[in-house]
Amino acid sequence: MPETASAAHVVALNHVGVSVADLARARSFWIDGLGASEHGAFGWPVGTTPADESLATDGTAADVVLLRTDAAFLELFAFSAPTPAPRPPGAPGVSALTWAVPDVAATRARLRDLGAGTVPAGDGCAVRCPDGTEVLLQAAGDGATGLVGVRVAVADPTRHPLPAVPGPVAVELVGGADADPARPVDLGVNHVCLDVSGIAALRAGVDGVHWHHEVTESSGGIAAVCYGTTDDGLLVELLESRSPDAFLARRKLVHP
Repeated sequence: MPETASAAHVVALNHVGVSVADLARARSFWIDGLGASEHGAFGWPVGTTPADESLATDGTAADVVLLRTDAAFLELFAFSAPTPAPRPPGAPGVSALTWAVPDVAATRARLRDLGAGTVPAGDGCAVRCPDGTEVLLQAAGDGATGLVGVRVAVADPTRHPLPAVPGPVAVELVGGADADPARPVDLGVNHVCLDVSGIAALRAGVDGVHWHHEVTESSGGIAAVCYGTTDDGLLVELLESRSPDAFLARRKLVHP
């Protein structure tokens, strides 16, 4: 049966991608410090056309480590080309993540001992990953641990073209982005990936997004993906996992 626009919808946030300067240091922060689990790894050399098309950037090369938390995944991209730079302050995109942990004070102490990120003095909840993104720690209680919230800054939230994202990971849209977009390779969170149903119809029904390529089938057809950039500068990936065996299927999470 063909997809219809009414049947197509956003299911949840699947992951965020983080461009990192040092993969070992990033792993120390996210895995040893914050408790994420390794889920897999891959990479590509310069001249890999599908990767360049997805990121709308020529001459990319990267090593990638996939991480898993209770309610979402995380991708760490160590770009060897082009050379990453710090993300400009005020650039549109993800400005902060919320991360649930069993004990905030113990997590802050562990991060400080590891020296992998920035932990301000005092007993606040905000830390920074080694590549500049603010991470707000909160007590997990009986709920999910790991990535539970994403704050996206754009110039005007009322004109943002993407539909609202259901939980379990809360996606908050705020204003205040007043600089040009960063490059996908630049350090910090570089994209958000949305789990969707009916990827082709959803892609066709959203105005205000420049899609970088056609929907691409992967893993023998058990998943499909497409990257684009919104008119307000957010790099977004749509992902449809059609089988629990798909690499980033939500059924591999504790809180799908």
